[in-house]
Amino acid sequence: MTGGAGAGTIAAAQTAQYPYPPGSLQGSPVAQLPLYTSTGVISTLPVPTSTDLSGSPVGSANGWFNSNDNQPAPTAIVGCVYPDPWDALTATIPTGCTGGADAVLPAVITPPPQ
Repeated sequence: MTGGAGAGTIAAAQTAQYPYPPGSLQGSPVAQLPLYTSTGVISTLPVPTSTDLSGSPVGSANGWFNSNDNQPAPTAIVGCVYPDPWDALTATIPTGCTGGADAVLPAVITPPPQ
């Protein structure tokens, strides 16, 4: 359960049950839902500073674990007026937000760092 042969591999039979992106969500065609474009700056989380008993900094890090994960971050498409994310009851599907060549591609598993 915590390692060995096949650890980290998800069986294709499991992922086939949950296609990404899904074809519809609660009856709304996914193709009409607003997208984002992968042109944003990658957000790096701040790293806490650890010190030894004398108060000297110990180790260093940059807040980004996987150097293979270097795709631009999702960001809003220029000109798209996105619906209020906190209003699921009266939100309408906007137009002009389905992207095109620069729309976010389906998620993929990033390979582990070497």
